[in-house]
Amino acid sequence: MKHNKKKAALFLPLAVVMLSANTGCTLQRMAKQAEKQQIEVIPNPLVANGEEVVFEIKATLPEKMLKNNEDYRYKIDVVYEADGQQREHLGALNFDIGNYLYDNRRPTITQEFSFPYAPHKNKGKLLVQGTVIEKRKRDRVAYTSEEQVATGLNTTALLMVRNNDYTYVPDNYKEYADGPGTILFYFDENTFTTKSYLGENLPLLDQYAMDTVKQQTIKVIGSQAPNEKGTDLAQKRASALANYYRTKVKALDYAGKMVDISTEVESTDWSSLVERVNKSALPKAQKQEVLAILQGTGADKQKADALQQSAAFDYISRYVYPTMRFARVEVDYNRARKSDYELYLLARRIADDSISAQVLTAEELQYAATLTPLLAERRKLYEAAVKTTDKWPAYYNLGVVYTEMARKEYRTKAKEALLDKAIHNLNFAGFRNPTAEVNYALASAYHLRGNRDKALQIYDYAIKLGGEQELLHRIFADKAALEMEMGLYDDAIRSLTYSGDDYQTNMNLGLSYLLKENYEGARQYYEKALELKEEDPLAHYLLAVLGARMQNEGMIRIHLRRAIQRDRSYMERAFDDPEFEAYHGKQAFREAMIR
Repeated sequence: MKHNKKKAALFLPLAVVMLSANTGCTLQRMAKQAEKQQIEVIPNPLVANGEEVVFEIKATLPEKMLKNNEDYRYKIDVVYEADGQQREHLGALNFDIGNYLYDNRRPTITQEFSFPYAPHKNKGKLLVQGTVIEKRKRDRVAYTSEEQVATGLNTTALLMVRNNDYTYVPDNYKEYADGPGTILFYFDENTFTTKSYLGENLPLLDQYAMDTVKQQTIKVIGSQAPNEKGTDLAQKRASALANYYRTKVKALDYAGKMVDISTEVESTDWSSLVERVNKSALPKAQKQEVLAILQGTGADKQKADALQQSAAFDYISRYVYPTMRFARVEVDYNRARKSDYELYLLARRIADDSISAQVLTAEELQYAATLTPLLAERRKLYEAAVKTTDKWPAYYNLGVVYTEMARKEYRTKAKEALLDKAIHNLNFAGFRNPTAEVNYALASAYHLRGNRDKALQIYDYAIKLGGEQELLHRIFADKAALEMEMGLYDDAIRSLTYSGDDYQTNMNLGLSYLLKENYEGARQYYEKALELKEEDPLAHYLLAVLGARMQNEGMIRIHLRRAIQRDRSYMERAFDDPEFEAYHGKQAFREAMIR
């Protein structure tokens, strides 16, 4: 049984209403002839296909009804009445000269109609009413009785699976803050004495020496540049800092803490210099010259001499070698770490403009926003982060907050306004960080907002930006769901070939095949979806729909019952679903309704 191609051929009984006593016999004759008009609606029931309900009406009049009647015209008005008697006039078939053809000598019009889909229209009916009009005196009319010619709506085509799941930028502040405290010291060329690194980092090291803790584990790593004299300079730098710290603990510590200090040396071979040259601002040609020297054959002295003669040597001496003359102190805790409660209170004061945003770093402010479950409060904190940092994570996370608020909003206008704000901020994030992940979130926001054309464009852009396989699978899967909503089933199937082999992909492939009437193919995909998501009620429901279309009452009984057992709402849906209308009186359907 192919529901989406079922036809209804109805002969409309006539109730002629005379609105003028002098209408005349011609008006009556034409209205009486209209009794024999034939109306055919394809499909019937009407089908919600993507964002529109599209159908075709073929109207055929009696052979002689319009013959030699130049003074009269005839039209058929088409109306869709949704549940609750909400009426929508969809247009009319106007039997004016030039508008109709003859089919077996009978005046015939075939015309396409459509109206936007909305959930409240699921239960409704398509109505037509014919009108005979005297051209010279338009108040002289006669009507046929209004008749139902199709039911609506079959919404099976809308049962695709979407994800659109995007969330906050992973916050690594806590990982960093809970990690070791790191203090970096730089040295003058060929030196390791403590007086060379006096500066702002030294007081911080002294603070660690004064901390009241039971135990400290400290590691000091020394390094040197390739052009410095001696092979033990890195170790001397590390040892000098370790000795300095021991001296400070003896002088400043009154808690008697245990201090374990060790020293290490960072590799000083040419590979370290190669890494820094690759990351430098040197022109490409100079980089290639340096790399050819460093990665070539020959003794270290030959490489050093050749490097000194290169065009890049001045840059390396000024900007690369100094960064290699350091010692790094790592303490097993980070004393700069503020408590969560302190961060939260400071962030709230920043959001209220009662203190300067400078009291927290961008990372601390972003982390503080994660400490509250209240979306309204989180929004304020991310708005403060946007104002103070202007960095993409702040815009992105603010967009996510607005999306979460929209998902919880039941008022249509308010939901749309929140999604507009989400799109605004995700756009700014995309400008600053044009990655597949950010643009997937932006496309999803457009998708949720109902701006399908823009969403499709951004999905395509996100895919072209490239990314990890798992992310690309998600983008293709939601792009396919959007294409199904738009009725682009061939495009959807093509997208689904790149979306992996998960539950969403198999469900949407199943629906695509169902709508293309490849029922056995659809059945295989739905059964695969059940393997991936055991006892999923939607998969069972759609297998029951397949059973109805394949006239397999056993499938209806088994899968409809399982769907209802797992989600009670499918019972009401099944009663109203045109897919099961032919089975309401049958035992298989009744048994499926028993929980």
